[in-house]
Amino acid sequence: MATYREIPPSARLRHYVECYWSQSQQGPGDHLVLPDGCVDILFSRSGGEPASLATVGLMTSPLRVPARAAQSYFGVRFRPGMASAFIPGAELLTDETRPLDDLMGSGARRMFERLAESESLEETGRLMDQWLRPLDPPDAGERVLCGLASDGSSLDAVISQSGLSVRHFRRLCMERAGVSPKYLTRILRFRKAAQKITGLNGMAQPSWADFAVACGYYDQAHFIREFQEFAGCTPGRFLQSRRPDLD
Repeated sequence: MATYREIPPSARLRHYVECYWSQSQQGPGDHLVLPDGCVDILFSRSGGEPASLATVGLMTSPLRVPARAAQSYFGVRFRPGMASAFIPGAELLTDETRPLDDLMGSGARRMFERLAESESLEETGRLMDQWLRPLDPPDAGERVLCGLASDGSSLDAVISQSGLSVRHFRRLCMERAGVSPKYLTRILRFRKAAQKITGLNGMAQPSWADFAVACGYYDQAHFIREFQEFAGCTPGRFLQSRRPDLD
């Protein structure tokens, strides 16, 4: 069984960071991690002792992580494409996990030492609030990515509103997120669909055809095909796995 919490970052960082989160494992069991379009900084403890500080790149497929008792994590979940504003080379880590000091050197090692002394999610979040500083001022690339991650806007609409050419828009997205705008919007659409299914709280299966259209898919077949790619199972099986009596 796992205990999961989220808290917001400081106002200064909310443009870049979605949340700080923690997860503690009270007993053995697997944890399914789904693609969400984000990059995370991940600090882990094992048996109460600090273990590692890593960067988890954008994921394109589901990952089942074996969890051990007395294992805990603290994470910084960056908004899509925003990790590269703080971590050099974050956009190159698609489907990879790398020690943070490989990318940020001695600064990451000193941060690991400070995190090792923290005792709560709030205290660890305050340390990250103090430490995280963008490498450069906000620019057009960040505005592009904010548009992609916003609710309800189609890719064509976001490109049109950006005032950029399709080629320039694509280049900025590749430079910041490591994937094309089209691929990133697919992941973000899947994430919203998965969250909506989780919100059903084990209720009876909805009309998947109507559900698909409401989530922005062409039809049910398109929805199921993409859901299987990113979740590794059908929407119906995913819904069943969310039932409280199966947790």
